[in-house]
Amino acid sequence: MPTLPYRIYDADEHYYEPDDCFTRHIEAAFAKRTVWVDRSRGSGPGRMFVGDERCHFFSVGTGDSVGPPGAMKEFLRGASETGGSPSLSPIDGLSVREYVDRGARLAKMDEQHVEACLMLPTTGVGVEPQLRAAQHRDALYPSLRAFNRWLEEDWGFGRDGRIYGAPLCSLVDLAQGVAELERVVAAGARFVILTAGPIEGRSPADPHFDPFWARCEEAGVNVVYHIGRTPFSEIYNVPWGLRPHPPSHRHSLMEYALSFTERPIVDTLTALVADNLFGRFPRLRVVTVEYGSSWVAALLRKLDHIARLYSKDMWRFGAPPLRPSDTFRHNVWVTPFFEDDVPALVALLGEDHVLAGSDYPHPEGLLWPAEFAEEVASLAPAVQRKILRDNLAALVA
Repeated sequence: MPTLPYRIYDADEHYYEPDDCFTRHIEAAFAKRTVWVDRSRGSGPGRMFVGDERCHFFSVGTGDSVGPPGAMKEFLRGASETGGSPSLSPIDGLSVREYVDRGARLAKMDEQHVEACLMLPTTGVGVEPQLRAAQHRDALYPSLRAFNRWLEEDWGFGRDGRIYGAPLCSLVDLAQGVAELERVVAAGARFVILTAGPIEGRSPADPHFDPFWARCEEAGVNVVYHIGRTPFSEIYNVPWGLRPHPPSHRHSLMEYALSFTERPIVDTLTALVADNLFGRFPRLRVVTVEYGSSWVAALLRKLDHIARLYSKDMWRFGAPPLRPSDTFRHNVWVTPFFEDDVPALVALLGEDHVLAGSDYPHPEGLLWPAEFAEEVASLAPAVQRKILRDNLAALVA
């Protein structure tokens, strides 16, 4: 582990949720309609359900059998042809205290030289689109409220300045979405998570949703888009004869290329820029996590090129005051994969909008978050410090 003269701020850490993360605080009327884990078989991984339907994205408990942190590092670097499975040498993640317990995690963070982190869901990023379906719709917001209460209780929203848990929000119902945003902001949340993609025929930057974005800007809340289940599998896969609901880590090459990782975040950020969200809310801050960064350069070139080609009256919600690439640089923070070309991203976006994220304790992440320092070693020490610490610290200040 590299030795640094300061403790880092990690923009991508995770917990493994217990079985009751959605059920502990669920309203009684929805107790059998929310996300739950069936362990009636006695042995083996628990089976995950949404109501009486099997969970599409995570069919079994996410922490039950999972590779240890850092297991895929050399494979992802291209240094090894083995180790490409996230379930290689599996462990029971729920039995490792620092993955499930706040006190143990703080002790681990001290050992890892991590001062603070953005703490993100594992199961939680895989269920909101399924809850949008007609048969589950009325359970969507009760489920999100229950999860967020569990998160506040077990991990907290960051009042201690160390673990910044990010609650789940949704724009499917604007009134309920704003109400839950108000509740978690009042409880101290500095980040909220949204699912990438359109919201049932609307761009997320449609002025219809402005009350939500206005409150985020006013409260200084950072909006996070983290990889997970999105509507894109239904939108793009089905017309090509592919599965509408491929499970996590079981995508075919074409399913992955069409509807996972890059496509959801590229399309979503295109909408936020092109539909002038940041022109209306110039102080809004959007953070991308675990989507990598290999797509950023091509997206900025494409947006600027298209903006030059077309007249200003073709912006349906008004023309942004800046070039699209400059709008992106002003309002978006990117957390690259450790295996990405981080110095090139810094040159493209500027040193203030790049965040270091370890993805600890997931197998595709880093065992020691400070290992990310290896990826920025060619940069000036002051720039390294911004990426490894100061940029995330500024977002929570």
